[in-house]
Amino acid sequence: MSEMRAAYVGAMASAPRAAAVPPAEVPRLPRGAVVKLPVALNARATDYARIWIVNLLLTLLTLGLYLPWARVRSQRYFLRRTLVAGHVLDYHAPPASHLPRYGLVLALVAGVVGACLGSPLAGLLAFSMALAVTPLAVHTSLTHRMAHTSWAGRRLSFKGQFTAVYGALLMPLMGVLVAAWLTLAGATFHHPMWWVALGFVIALWVLGVPLFLWAYFHYRQGRLELGPLRLWWQASPVAMVMLWARTAAWSVLVSGLVMGLGAVVLGALLWWRGPAPGAWLPSMVALLSAAVLAAVVPYVQARLQNLVWNKTGNRSLRFRSRLSVQGYVLLQLRHALLLVLTLGFYWPWAVVASRRMRTEALTVWARVDTEVLKAHWTPFAQAQAGAAPKRRASA
Repeated sequence: MSEMRAAYVGAMASAPRAAAVPPAEVPRLPRGAVVKLPVALNARATDYARIWIVNLLLTLLTLGLYLPWARVRSQRYFLRRTLVAGHVLDYHAPPASHLPRYGLVLALVAGVVGACLGSPLAGLLAFSMALAVTPLAVHTSLTHRMAHTSWAGRRLSFKGQFTAVYGALLMPLMGVLVAAWLTLAGATFHHPMWWVALGFVIALWVLGVPLFLWAYFHYRQGRLELGPLRLWWQASPVAMVMLWARTAAWSVLVSGLVMGLGAVVLGALLWWRGPAPGAWLPSMVALLSAAVLAAVVPYVQARLQNLVWNKTGNRSLRFRSRLSVQGYVLLQLRHALLLVLTLGFYWPWAVVASRRMRTEALTVWARVDTEVLKAHWTPFAQAQAGAAPKRRASA
């Protein structure tokens, strides 16, 4: 673990760090003066429910072809109702621009599934090729999303070379690839050595998860640009390790409570109805596993949001996230119960409530006046108009 951490941190430290001083210095407020800008979400669940139902129906009727349009509609709805410093965010990407990336993902999945049906070895080779292009797909997604997102008519951007994301994702993807090949070897040669090696690789990969997460956010947060202001990532790997340790402890506690409750319920059912059919056990295991995930996943989301955004910023702009971990876990448990009782139709209300809680937990601490920042930030429409003559000239 220590060698992995040293190698990983060293590799990420050698990556180009975001400049502490932006290229065009924005005048800051007097020393000690900070403006705290809350983030608000004005979305309504009933409005989003209509969008969600239409998206769902059209996606099913078109066998998934409408999915890019559905995603853009949902993204625009929420961003246009997210208010920061009196201005809303917006999403400008045309739905058709998502088609190449969706087509690539679909082709990779179809290739892997088709190869697996023909031969496990061919399927594993196809899976290896899919993992090789995954970092490039991540980089393209981040660049595309930021390039088409704006605040107050000013475009955000993500500046990073695709080689950096390979450095951030190389080790976790290599671990998955090695585990897949060891699984095939164990199933083919039927020797205990392969399964022992597989267990060792999985254990090592699980221990490395906090370092993998740290490297990814080091890549993502440190390349965000808000006009003339370049953000950077200030969290240490130790902070991510501590988050992972808390998550492991919470998982053990929740698993113990859920298994104890499951044992009580199972005992009561056996006493009431006698010996249970054989199908009961898998169903109960699946139900208990879902209950554990319903409590652990929101715990990770809340702590990760607080860590990521509290450690993102620069000398002029910083973020603060005060998302209540307990409140968010209880909210998601209530949503899980209501989704089961309504057969999934509560989904729009759950999405809006979850996004509102996460969004409104954020605050922007600014040492620059927002009007001054806007003056140093080229409007989106003006940047688009300036780019058109350049494209025509190059053509």
